[in-house]
Amino acid sequence: MGKKGVLYFGIIILVILIGGVLWLNNDVSQKQQEGAGGIANTSKKIVELSDDNPTFDEWGKNFPDHLDMYLTVEKQEPIPTEFGGNLAYSKLIRYPQLTILWAGYPFSLDANEERGHFWIQVDQMDTARNNKDFLNAHGFAAFAGQPTACMNCHSGWTPWLLKNVAKNDWVAFNSTKYWTMIKNVPAMNGMKEGSVEHSGPHGGKRMGVTCADCHVPNTMELRLTRPGLINALVKFRGYEPDDTIGVKASREEMRTLVCSQCHVEYYFRPTGGKTKIMGESIAKDSSKKWWNGTQKTYDEFDTWRDGNSPTEIEVDGIELVFPWGEWKKGQPFRIEMFDDYYDKARSVFDKDWAHKITGAPMIKIQHPESELFSGGVHAANGVSCADCHMPYIRKGSKKLTQHNVTSPLQNINAACKTCHTQSEEYLKSQIRDIQNSVAYDLRSAEYSIVSLITDIKNLREALGGLEQYQTDGKADAAKINAELKDVLELHRKSQMRADFVGAENSTGFHNPREASRMLLQAVDMARMGQAKLVEIASANGIKDFKTSNLGFEDIQKFNPGEIHYKVDLNGHKAGDRYYEHDNVNGNPPAKFLEDDKNLNPYNYTYVDKK
Repeated sequence: MGKKGVLYFGIIILVILIGGVLWLNNDVSQKQQEGAGGIANTSKKIVELSDDNPTFDEWGKNFPDHLDMYLTVEKQEPIPTEFGGNLAYSKLIRYPQLTILWAGYPFSLDANEERGHFWIQVDQMDTARNNKDFLNAHGFAAFAGQPTACMNCHSGWTPWLLKNVAKNDWVAFNSTKYWTMIKNVPAMNGMKEGSVEHSGPHGGKRMGVTCADCHVPNTMELRLTRPGLINALVKFRGYEPDDTIGVKASREEMRTLVCSQCHVEYYFRPTGGKTKIMGESIAKDSSKKWWNGTQKTYDEFDTWRDGNSPTEIEVDGIELVFPWGEWKKGQPFRIEMFDDYYDKARSVFDKDWAHKITGAPMIKIQHPESELFSGGVHAANGVSCADCHMPYIRKGSKKLTQHNVTSPLQNINAACKTCHTQSEEYLKSQIRDIQNSVAYDLRSAEYSIVSLITDIKNLREALGGLEQYQTDGKADAAKINAELKDVLELHRKSQMRADFVGAENSTGFHNPREASRMLLQAVDMARMGQAKLVEIASANGIKDFKTSNLGFEDIQKFNPGEIHYKVDLNGHKAGDRYYEHDNVNGNPPAKFLEDDKNLNPYNYTYVDKK
């Protein structure tokens, strides 16, 4: 080989070495990104990603595998599971006690099983709880209609709307009416303004959670985009803010915190001041009335129409706040922290609603997965939400995080057996046993509280017949409330505990010990309330007062059935079914009702063999 031959040979070897180094570097980077963000660098970078277009259809052009996984729930038949799943049956039919526990609050009218991130904005827009005219016509005229604060976690457009419509005014964003804010979602990806697609879930006004909610454009780094969580972490839990990812937190923390943006308890705190927001000119059109004859202040439609247009108005401000003031960094959550926080907040926020039957000032717990999970064995061992709900999977030669975010029960091998060595059937049986146990505790608590509510109702009527509890010959609610003050507090706090476990979407699995502890408290408080009622009845000379003890068969009498129109309303006739699709707000699978019948009282010969 001559000198030239040696030179060419050396160049070829050098090129091979450079190629190898570049391949190795790419492979390492890919694995690093898999660990850091949960999305491997499989992007073809077909489009340049930005927050100006947060739609998953756009981001999915670069990440088609992840988009396919995310859209699984849109295409598949709903999968009902024993205590969850994504078949949107009526919870009020399966658990009729909820109609009594939430009496006077719109949830007692409409509460369906949740069906996943893709559908959450569709379901919020469609629920009767977001239909002011329907509420007016069905006994809930006192509710003014949902604010934008309700869509914080339901719409992937939230950061865009906060920046471009509310001009980064957090209070103004939350205080604007839901139906006004939703009109501002832009038409992207070739959609026409006001088209069916523009109202739809694929990037339109019904779009739910999207990639941009959790990832920085282009880098795919995990981030927080919801001010509610960032504010709570900085104000209450000792985190420092970060301009790019929300707060300064480790990679492992972020794999849980991105879920904590929404899977938490929250409330709408009045600011005590006025704020300027976008309103609707329809408020000045005297020809536009709700069903009950009152003036419309907004149009319950997702597009500007019929000459209606945006206009600036001034309203009382509200702010979405997490009640975490007593929950410090590094501590496991305890339900007593909510007691203490909400007691201290009473001067500005005393209740979500007054219970229609008892008059108690009630707190409606939302979906506190983060709080319950914090004290569980998985959190203590460094397991994150993403580890179980978005486990790594293989697709061909690619390692991906599962973006069909669902129950770990749907893929125990990927979600559980990375750490656990037991068989899949053994792990399922353990989960089933825990959830049956907590569900038994939850039913016991709910039945006890409904018994307390029944007894409060009876004693209120008896007290109202006594002269000292009357004004102008009629029962005086304020005087009766004062006499029942301690009992009403027990109602409030016992129901907070049952509601916490019922609203938390794991049937206690995230921390079964804490779930059972608070449910035992709930039963104890309800029974203490009944004992106090007996004392009050005796002190007032009411001799025939007796307490109740309702069970499964008694509770079934409260079954409201599917939602139907009671009056002619907006093109619907009285008797029409409210929901268009049969798989929403229908009956739960019959097997679940049979399971529930055998769960409380606990029929071990049935439950243990399921």
